[in-house]
Amino acid sequence: MEQVYIVFFKIFIFMLLGFILNKTRVIDMRAEKTLTEILLKAVLPFSIIASSQFKFSAEAQTGIIAVGLMGIAYYALSLLVIRLIISHTKLAKDDGRIMTTCMVFANTGFIGFPLMESLYGDYGLLLAAIFNLVYNMFFYTYGAHLLSGQPHFKVSEMFTSTVSIASVLALILFAIPWRMPVFIHETISLVGDMTVPMAMMIMGSMLASINPRKLFLDPKPYAVSFVRLLLLPALVMLAVWGISNLVPLSHEAKCVTVLMCALPCGSMNVMYSEKYNTSPEFCARTVALSMVFMMATLLLWTGMTKMYF
Repeated sequence: MEQVYIVFFKIFIFMLLGFILNKTRVIDMRAEKTLTEILLKAVLPFSIIASSQFKFSAEAQTGIIAVGLMGIAYYALSLLVIRLIISHTKLAKDDGRIMTTCMVFANTGFIGFPLMESLYGDYGLLLAAIFNLVYNMFFYTYGAHLLSGQPHFKVSEMFTSTVSIASVLALILFAIPWRMPVFIHETISLVGDMTVPMAMMIMGSMLASINPRKLFLDPKPYAVSFVRLLLLPALVMLAVWGISNLVPLSHEAKCVTVLMCALPCGSMNVMYSEKYNTSPEFCARTVALSMVFMMATLLLWTGMTKMYF
């Protein structure tokens, strides 16, 4: 458990640094956007590819397949049930769409990748990349369709992002017997090592930009945070526990599946709500509030998975 506290201490310090740099105007909105582009298009893909050099084994292969299948089940069932429930409420149409996507689609990139790598090493990051492929499959189809209100979606967006390409490449590199020479792997890893500090600094900077009064007054984001950070992870943990009694799964596969479902609302929800003008301010506040609560809830679920898995 000591390692968990060390990881979260590092995350807190990096986020605090980003918060301070924003408040002192070292990082502004333009710099934040530039750092995000660098992270998503260079640093994170290198980190994912570096994870592919994890030693191949039958157990590791089983974990990859299991995480992929459990990810598909999670997104399909949660979208179906939550969308059905919200459709029977009196919420404004746009708010209902935002609440659905924010409840289901977590921050698997900015927070999920660095957290899984910090806790479970290269194998944890590889499993996170597989889970994120499933995320892309659902978000860029049904999620984007829901936020846009348009009848069609672009399937190509599932496969054109650098993170998706790196994830597929990492899966191929893991499956084949060839491994990179040490100097190449170390060079790629050196770039990928920037993932955790850069991602957390960006998240801290984003938090610094939110008006605290507006953040805490609306009750709807609290409901989203409860479902996203507590209810869904609890249900997933029960499901994973039941599955693991029937099919032997590695510790990493079980923990990564639960924790990837316990992350705060994803920043892609904000980007797409702005793109389609679907209550973007409400979406930004919802995502920000879940980020505020995440330090406590992620620590809870990390401890729970360590204790029971």
